[in-house]
Amino acid sequence: MFWNDIQHSIWLNGPEDKGDAGLHERGPYWLNGFVPLAYQLKAAGIDTLYPKCGIEKPHAHAEEEQDDERFPVGPVNPMGQVKEFIGAILASVNETDGWVGPGARPVVNGKKGDGNIYWGRSNAMFSLLQYAEAEKKTDPAEYTKVATVMKNYFLCQKKMMAITPITGWAAARWIDMALSVSWIIDQKVASAAETAELMDLGKLLHEQGSDWDQWFMFAGKGGRGTGNAGGHNVNNAQALKSSAVWYLFSGNTTMRAMGKSAMARMDAVYGLPTGMFNGDEIIPDPPTRNPSRGIETCGVVEAMFSYTTLGAVHGDVEFFDRAEKIAFNAMPAAWASPRGGDMWAHPYLQAVNEVNAIKADPHAWGHDGDMSETYGLEPNYGCCTANFNQGWPKFIKQVVMASPDGGAAVTLLVPSTSTLADGSTVKIDTTYPFEDTVKVTCSAKSAYPLYIRIPAWATKATVDGKAATGWSKQSCSGASTTFTVELAPEITIETWAADKNSDGQAQNPGYSVVRGPLLYSMPITHNYTVYAHHFGSGDEASNDYYLNPTEPWNYALAADPSNPTKDLTFTAGSAYADGAAPFNRTGPLSITAKVQLLPSWGMAVNSAAPPPKSPACKSGGCG
Repeated sequence: MFWNDIQHSIWLNGPEDKGDAGLHERGPYWLNGFVPLAYQLKAAGIDTLYPKCGIEKPHAHAEEEQDDERFPVGPVNPMGQVKEFIGAILASVNETDGWVGPGARPVVNGKKGDGNIYWGRSNAMFSLLQYAEAEKKTDPAEYTKVATVMKNYFLCQKKMMAITPITGWAAARWIDMALSVSWIIDQKVASAAETAELMDLGKLLHEQGSDWDQWFMFAGKGGRGTGNAGGHNVNNAQALKSSAVWYLFSGNTTMRAMGKSAMARMDAVYGLPTGMFNGDEIIPDPPTRNPSRGIETCGVVEAMFSYTTLGAVHGDVEFFDRAEKIAFNAMPAAWASPRGGDMWAHPYLQAVNEVNAIKADPHAWGHDGDMSETYGLEPNYGCCTANFNQGWPKFIKQVVMASPDGGAAVTLLVPSTSTLADGSTVKIDTTYPFEDTVKVTCSAKSAYPLYIRIPAWATKATVDGKAATGWSKQSCSGASTTFTVELAPEITIETWAADKNSDGQAQNPGYSVVRGPLLYSMPITHNYTVYAHHFGSGDEASNDYYLNPTEPWNYALAADPSNPTKDLTFTAGSAYADGAAPFNRTGPLSITAKVQLLPSWGMAVNSAAPPPKSPACKSGGCG
């Protein structure tokens, strides 16, 4: 609609020096999330969107008013935008060798070129993958055409990699390319010889790419990883799924344990209460869990997808638990606006103990600019602007999966209706995580097993009154069968070490109040100062904001160590309102706690200082 890198993307034949220049990644980044979003809107019966630019557009007169100067973008047709962008990608195919996309090639006249060029096409391939998936039933010819384009491109890439190996971003993010290659193999659009070539490509990507297995071993000093993978936060978030993707090619059963250990080691050394890790731009060295350090918005959405992919391949409940934790906590923290709930403005970096969002010089984070924690269109750098919108749509895509025994698995507990291959349906009726009950209704053309994921934290959960854990196996055998899941969450206080001392002992631990999948934070009123304007007007506009607290933030939780939750009271409040923006600041859930103002807890380099030692401690050993 208005952002240069997408509106004038080189993938849409925009000029090289105007939109999406350099890596040519931003158009495909955006499309990677917009393709599933458009199809999900279509499935919900929403074909046209009417942007509000100061005055509500009357739907009854949409056609007559679409050229009204008050609504310069007119009605937006998501599917039309998808078709235009996909069409441009398909039009860029070289019919001779199958290469796809604009700009330079990695091999020119048989000579070695830039091995980073493969990366810009990775998300273009995944966009085509999702488009083909969505069209498979309704337009088989379109599906076959797109899948064939992908197959030919990857066969071409394999030949080029023999001359120009992958480097840079492509080497670090080989996992995403390999995942698309695996999908093509599963579609059976390749001959036996081509399938063997594609299997070899998956292995070649692993061989030439960064060694994430070694990196996640964390053999380095202070727990830092070793090897050639490196500490870039988004690379690490994408690579969390490397064990699952490599298993698809190697069949190495130790990869399941590797995926679990990577998650556990990242948690132990860099982990945050939201399920993410301290990353800034580059993972901190020396390692720290200081909650005033940041994580990139790109890292949040990539970690969500990594954990659902791990769950899809390895089948462990804990991977889906982690995807939900990030989706319901870190993801909503990536947005702020005066009215709350919309997604116009995001930060480049978010921090758990973020008490302001200002031009910070100096700052607690490393490697990024002083505007990185402000909210806006593209603070610090525009990659997150293009990439953030994959978070929810790709999350929703993973809600119901096929199980190996011919059944279905409810992997994520979000409201949705999914249609299975034979036309059976699985409907999830809930406002979870804003309520504790989930109703799953399945229809069956023929009987099949249904597995419902029970989160590991739900130790008192029941399905139809019977205790349930892990994958609760049910049977769908009739026209309609409903299972009622009661999750029965309890308030807990999680303790996590902000840092370790020279002896490796935890010091200055932080405390988090958690109930079910949600992390609770103390509401602090902020003022919003607009420092730039980009598009729209009124309540719905693209602005850049500084945020400053208008009341104290430095409170300690006053809790009885022998029974820390006795003074914490949960209130459900009014029911979640249909159509309301999820995770708005005025949401329906709250916990009341006793707190104590802690004047000694101040600022450090324009952020909240690391959590101080508790004044209730008589001697060392407690936080």
